[in-house]
Amino acid sequence: MKDANDSIIYPEWTIDDDGIPYCTQQTDYNKIIESNLKKRFPHEFEKMLHCNHCEHYHNDDCYFPKSEIDKIEQDRNSLRIRCQLCGAKIDRIFSILMSLYYKEKFGVTMPVICCSCYNSLENNTYERNSKRRLILFIISLITSIYFLTTYLFSLFNFQWLGFLFFLLPFSFWGYISLRDLKNIYYLHQGRKYYKKIMKASYIEADVGNDPAAARRNELLDEDDKKRPDEGFFHSPGYEY
Repeated sequence: MKDANDSIIYPEWTIDDDGIPYCTQQTDYNKIIESNLKKRFPHEFEKMLHCNHCEHYHNDDCYFPKSEIDKIEQDRNSLRIRCQLCGAKIDRIFSILMSLYYKEKFGVTMPVICCSCYNSLENNTYERNSKRRLILFIISLITSIYFLTTYLFSLFNFQWLGFLFFLLPFSFWGYISLRDLKNIYYLHQGRKYYKKIMKASYIEADVGNDPAAARRNELLDEDDKKRPDEGFFHSPGYEY
């Protein structure tokens, strides 16, 4: 991050109805939004609302240095940064930048999540949807292991030519098994993280009913009252 000065452009965030984050400080943001390209040309619309098409990125006067944005984009594309609730790829760099910005500026730990998980959180359906996906992946994994075992035992009956034909389905079901194992792991970790942050929210609510906490709140100035406590979860787009 850059040191504070008048020449730095600080990002401001908004999230549309589909759970997609955007930076309103981007060059020609209002013009792009008013063009109504999203429904007609969604892919072109997403490309236009990206750091690569922003003058602040090219001039390197954004709060996030150009080199750091490039590194984050590289990590995003290589899946070194994943959704913390389901393990999916983060489709938009703004989801990551927004989380980093709130952490740096306000000390708020905001999880990096994909748009699908954001929508499920907004609709209060994350637990149901993640549980359903977890069950489906487990069923798929069991099916894959069954076919892998079947092919493995059949290996002894194959000649060399038959062995070549054996490799294709065996490789396919092996790939499916590994994919399902990874998805089950990420979903399991995401559900644990979700329960952890929900528990923190309940603790925050209980503290609000504490007379001592209420007295402490009276002694805080207005800026401190507006600043969220560190460690609690706030969904993306939280207004300070």
